[in-house]
Amino acid sequence: MDQDLGWWVRIALDGWADRSGPRYRRIAAALAEAMERRLVGARTRLPAERPLADALGVSRGTLVRAYDELADAGLVERRQGAGTYVRPRPAWTQAPVENAASALLRRRLAHDGSAHSGDVIDLSLSVPAGVDHLPNVEGGFLPQDPHDLASYGHGLHPAELPELRAALADHLTGVGLPTTAEQLIVTSGARHALSLVVAALVAPGRTVIAGCPAYPGFSAVAAAHGGRLVGVPVDPLGVDAHAVERAAAQAREPLVYVDSAGHDPTGAFLSAARRDSLLRTARRHGALIVEDLSQAGLDLDPDGRPAAPLAAADDSVIAIGSLSKMFWAGLRVGWVRAPAPLRDHLLRLRSASDLAPGVPAQIIAARLLPAADAGWREGLRAALRDRRDLLLELLARHLPAWRVGGPRAGLSAWAVLPVTESETFTHLAARYGVIVASGATACVDGGHHDGVRLSFAESPRTLESAVDRLVAAWEEHTRRLAASR
Repeated sequence: MDQDLGWWVRIALDGWADRSGPRYRRIAAALAEAMERRLVGARTRLPAERPLADALGVSRGTLVRAYDELADAGLVERRQGAGTYVRPRPAWTQAPVENAASALLRRRLAHDGSAHSGDVIDLSLSVPAGVDHLPNVEGGFLPQDPHDLASYGHGLHPAELPELRAALADHLTGVGLPTTAEQLIVTSGARHALSLVVAALVAPGRTVIAGCPAYPGFSAVAAAHGGRLVGVPVDPLGVDAHAVERAAAQAREPLVYVDSAGHDPTGAFLSAARRDSLLRTARRHGALIVEDLSQAGLDLDPDGRPAAPLAAADDSVIAIGSLSKMFWAGLRVGWVRAPAPLRDHLLRLRSASDLAPGVPAQIIAARLLPAADAGWREGLRAALRDRRDLLLELLARHLPAWRVGGPRAGLSAWAVLPVTESETFTHLAARYGVIVASGATACVDGGHHDGVRLSFAESPRTLESAVDRLVAAWEEHTRRLAASR
């Protein structure tokens, strides 16, 4: 293919002819996948139709139909006389008009002639792979008779179901954070909780300090409200407290985001000394700490004793979390624990955009929490610990060039690849039937684009298959890099 067409075009369309279906649809699916994997950025101009058609050995009409397919899916914009451009993705706070890229990607992986068609393993999501692990709930997850829902009235409860807030308060108290139901707001997941807090507290220009790499999507949440992001290092003991101190000293009342119970994506567990240091920094510089406890209770060290959350030592710390990591992401149940004045303000903000969380999800969550006793939780941690150890062993044996940390908590590991950016590899890995999250999705300061986040929540058999595919993709990626030099 013509070198002048651009490196991303050559990678995106490599092997397009091996797909199934009409040629125009094969080309469209290949380009859609490149957009889905962020191989190509928004507002990038696609190659002109005739030169690309010549390079691919197809007619210009075929290229026109391929571009029309992408335009109909909402992925590109055809500008009369100016060319075809990749459309920006909708902001995370807005519902996408059409999830066309995902649909095209799934269709391609399910029906084309790739080595693993129809069998995609997704390691990009750090959540349980299914619901088989859920505890048994006496009487079932939901009332058996729809008329039993009558006690919930119209179903719109801005302050959420009292039984769920009571169950959440008991759960948080059990993980070392004494909590009352009155301190809590139920949200549609941790990201919704974070967005509410940031919307309430981050004005344009306010410094927001976070470990880097960070929870994927955090940058978008902070940047959407004009926050000035400052990334600080993360090591096996958690976020670097000295770096937070230095950054806070140069800012006016900064906001500090920390996931103390298990850093996402590295799985680091914040040490007790660093917890104390962060609290001193907050008091010294007027910083406000937002503590993410989404992975609380998922400490994988069998001999360790989980440290108390920061919010247990200082009521000014705002805690957020969700039940997605422990139970099921499909519940979409999260929470905010905040002081009374801020809680009231957050509740007004929540009500303005989300009248009430779904009652069925709240009922299920309220019944799951008390059923998740100590024995069940230890069984869950043991299963995750075994899967973590298996993934680390497989990666060390088959991909020794990758530097992989040993996560102390959570459901994912962070691997650093010997490349400058991992997005090209993640695109190639998808062609081999395994999806991983590139470092760009978790990077705050631009210095961690060489990483990938790998979930180990899948079954051992699935993890073994996933690593086999990653090895094959890495071998091809390495050959391509060598050939390009």
